[in-house]
Amino acid sequence: MKAVTIDGYGLENVAVRELPEPRPGAGELIVRMRGGALNHLDLWTLEDALGIKHEFPHVLGADGAGEVAELGPGLRAPHVGTRVMIDPALSCGGCEFCLAGEQSLCTTFRMMGEHTGGTLAELVAVPATNVYPLPEHLSFEEGAALGTTFITAYRMLFARGRLRPGEWILITGIGGGLALSLFQLARPIAGKVFVTSSSDEKLERARKLGADGVVNYKDEDVGKAIRGLTGKRGVDLVVDSAAGSSLDASLRALRKGGRLVNAGATAGSPAPVDVRRLFWNQLELIGSTMGSVRDVSDMLRAVAGSRMRPIIDRTYPMDDAATALGQLKAGDHFGKIVLTI
Repeated sequence: MKAVTIDGYGLENVAVRELPEPRPGAGELIVRMRGGALNHLDLWTLEDALGIKHEFPHVLGADGAGEVAELGPGLRAPHVGTRVMIDPALSCGGCEFCLAGEQSLCTTFRMMGEHTGGTLAELVAVPATNVYPLPEHLSFEEGAALGTTFITAYRMLFARGRLRPGEWILITGIGGGLALSLFQLARPIAGKVFVTSSSDEKLERARKLGADGVVNYKDEDVGKAIRGLTGKRGVDLVVDSAAGSSLDASLRALRKGGRLVNAGATAGSPAPVDVRRLFWNQLELIGSTMGSVRDVSDMLRAVAGSRMRPIIDRTYPMDDAATALGQLKAGDHFGKIVLTI
């Protein structure tokens, strides 16, 4: 079978190679992949930014969708041919957090494509507990785009951020897959949605999608700008995956008693925080990573019920994976970059 792999670190080592077809173990099934979405996780993996020891060739990719091709020993469902989406988060199922239904807090939490072989292959062996029926209205490419970003976004907004109808929300860095997933899930519920970006073009596209206010963080102080847009009140919730030096400005955009949920540090770490503002304004600073089984199920029901479609910037054939990853690294996309497998 063909797979998108690296045999060393660096974009120049990305290639489509022939690998042996996987065999399903106990509790596993084989998915014939039809689409795979790219994430910054893939860039961090191929750039050796994670400090994880990989065996080469290493298959990239966390997200994917396809059809069940074969069931492993002891499995009776889902039926062969079922259209499925893969949840790339791997948990042990037996620790106190997994038993409490909080799989993303698992003591041995791992991600496909990061700690183990990934999804950018014609055939993938995956635990049966990690596949979910794909909403009928979605293509395989759209189903692949649901994975990491939509799961993460749903947990950030509802499980961790406790977003309530009518609340005002700020989404940082609009244009990337996670920020757009947050926007699509929040827009039908939030009273007002504000977004930031360093690109005026992306801000204008967000405005056309329904953003109530936009801030170019290169030209304006985000905290001051949001207070100006909200009559000095601030927003109820900030959802962020950048951190770095911008975190303090995001905290200043909050109303008293507001919440900030962070799920990444693409702008760098550590992130300075004025603790006086944190306690005096009784703010909440909350971390979030991927999601639980319940988060995934609830997200898929929301997508299926609303017939929501993930925003895809462009689609590449599998053989152009290196080009697609280069496009992701360039950062000028608006939506997910997806491979057709």
